[in-house]
Amino acid sequence: MGRLDRYIFSTAAIAFAGVVVVLAGMIWSTQALRQLDLVTSQGQTILAFIAITSLTMPTLVLVIAPAALFIATAYTLLKLNGDSEIVVMAAAGMSPWRVLRALIILALLVSAFCAALAVVIVPTSLAAFRDQVTKVRADVVSFVAQPGRFISLTPGLIFHVRERAANGVMQGIFINDARDKEISTYLADRGQIVDSPAGTFLVLENGSIHRRNTGNAKNNSTSVVEFQRYALDLSSLAPSSKETAIRPTERPLAYILNPAPDDFFQKFFPGRFREELHKRLSAGLYPLAYFAIAAAALARPRTTRQSRGMALLAIIPAMAAVQIGNFAIAGQLRSHALAVPLIYIFPLIVVALCALVLSDRLQFAMPAWAHGPLEALKQRLARGGAS
Repeated sequence: MGRLDRYIFSTAAIAFAGVVVVLAGMIWSTQALRQLDLVTSQGQTILAFIAITSLTMPTLVLVIAPAALFIATAYTLLKLNGDSEIVVMAAAGMSPWRVLRALIILALLVSAFCAALAVVIVPTSLAAFRDQVTKVRADVVSFVAQPGRFISLTPGLIFHVRERAANGVMQGIFINDARDKEISTYLADRGQIVDSPAGTFLVLENGSIHRRNTGNAKNNSTSVVEFQRYALDLSSLAPSSKETAIRPTERPLAYILNPAPDDFFQKFFPGRFREELHKRLSAGLYPLAYFAIAAAALARPRTTRQSRGMALLAIIPAMAAVQIGNFAIAGQLRSHALAVPLIYIFPLIVVALCALVLSDRLQFAMPAWAHGPLEALKQRLARGGAS
């Protein structure tokens, strides 16, 4: 790679990385708010919160990367045009393909990166995210041991502890269990959570149990039992860690290719696996389509600001058409097997058309009805700049 190629490649690569970091950070901050209950109600640390929510970053990067490549390509070509560098290259006999050589390398790298994300990294991160969230929500120990708060473990079961020492001993324990007809209220001076092979127990010391039968209106008496030590089983309070149906997006590629016959989605929604498989395998093609549109519109020398603006204006409907086409075809994969080849052919057609435009073998003329409004807009912009 020569000095010119390194210059163009570094400019585009830095722009691409900057766009990915900024957009991913902005979207991650909004998505992370949905998991704030990990800290506020589940008793987890901020480090655990950041670690868990960061597992969604590969999915965000996969969505952002094609648009970031398009923005980086457009920025680089506009910069080269604005500094008249493309004009000088064209005057020296360089073709648009020579100018785009470094950018094509970047586009291929981004395409391979998106393919790796879609096929391997994103499913792995989504599965890890699901496992971590399940473990956190099943962590009764950290959930109940939040001093100074009345915590509802399950409907009808209230837990409160006045304070908790560094060694895990809790002081001033109050538990009200109204899940059955007999309401039981546990009061204890202190207690400690103990994990054992038999389960998780809260061992209460120096307390009493107040039981009141509300099922029989004639015999609504209250009994009090004092105890020195009492073990309360907490294992049944934890949510089940078994997932009834793991989504296809969280499955590895080998499983997608050969799902189990008794899989929930294979039984009732077999099209989900076909959709997921071909969305993953085609993910690396769409960055090339976005890159090709920007390159076809901006790789040629443009000496005026108006012409560069018109080129940018022309790629907006092209970008919208590619995005709409992608969504439309992907939406048909689940129910129509005939849509499978279209998910691959569509971006390749876009790349081929853009290549023909760059080679002067194909030209798109502006519709006659659009000339008048565009000329009026250009004159208005010119008058505004003069004033």
